Amino acid sequence: MDTILTNAVQSIQIGVEDFQSDDSRRVLSAIRNVTAGILLLFKEKLRLLSPADSDEVLIKQKIQPEFDPNGKVVFRGDGKKTVDVQQIKERFRSLDIDTDWKRFETVVSIRNNIEHYCTTESADHLKELLADSFIIIRNFVSKQLGYEPVELLGEATWNVLLEVAEVYQRTLEECRAATDAIDWDSDTMSNMVGFLRCPKCHSALIKPIDPDAAVVHAIRFSCSSCGQATTIADMAEDAVNECFGYRSYLATKYGEYTPTGTCPECNRETFIIHEDMCAACGASLTYYNCSICGVSLGPDDQGFSGLCGYHDWQSMQED
Repeated sequence: MDTILTNAVQSIQIGVEDFQSDDSRRVLSAIRNVTAGILLLFKEKLRLLSPADSDEVLIKQKIQPEFDPNGKVVFRGDGKKTVDVQQIKERFRSLDIDTDWKRFETVVSIRNNIEHYCTTESADHLKELLADSFIIIRNFVSKQLGYEPVELLGEATWNVLLEVAEVYQRTLEECRAATDAIDWDSDTMSNMVGFLRCPKCHSALIKPIDPDAAVVHAIRFSCSSCGQATTIADMAEDAVNECFGYRSYLATKYGEYTPTGTCPECNRETFIIHEDMCAACGASLTYYNCSICGVSLGPDDQGFSGLCGYHDWQSMQED
């Protein structure tokens, strides 16, 4: 087995062993080892695709062009530094290598959160990281590297990952079912709640405490991972960004109207324009058209007392 693949397997195995330890100090070690193991699996794929006698060019940060003995330009890896996450993404994209980057970014986000805000609940939160890691490892090892995961990682390690993933998935399904049962009275809100995460530990294991509250935006939630009590308002900005981020990017790129804006009531970036509603506080617009010219008004125009920006400016000049 190649050194990179051996290191990947050992990192994942050690990470799982750390997870099983009763010593809370080994939580960070588990996180770092599992995440590092996944990155090494990615690098192994690039190593396998590197041409022979290229000094494993695809895993090197620096690539050097040179002539081969036949006078043909070839590319070789230069130096010992290997590719970082962004370079791996770029090379996977150009080589049409498929992996679940969104799930991997979730793993990295959990790792960063626990590293920066390590708490006594981190061991529970690690289960979410392992559950997402399980899916990445399973799919990448079998589809891209051509191994059976249980044979590559060993039965003991694989069974722990499998058990954690199954338990986490059941808990997630219970939380999502409780959240989906709420009458959101809005298709957009119903879709957005799938992106809700705990503002403290960033876990997706969020469930409603009082789902029958008279006002939807007053419903309180509890995190099954760290126990934090929270509200829609505390989670809405990140959820809206996740839900509408790509559409907002395309709108900005092509000069179109963005689907979201700043709420004039709570000042969060959570106003869903086509629903005329703030995902955080439930507010709607007060003014819809300029009282002078009739032009449509958006959330950014609400401070002009029913006027558009131009006529508000004009009225100030007259004063």
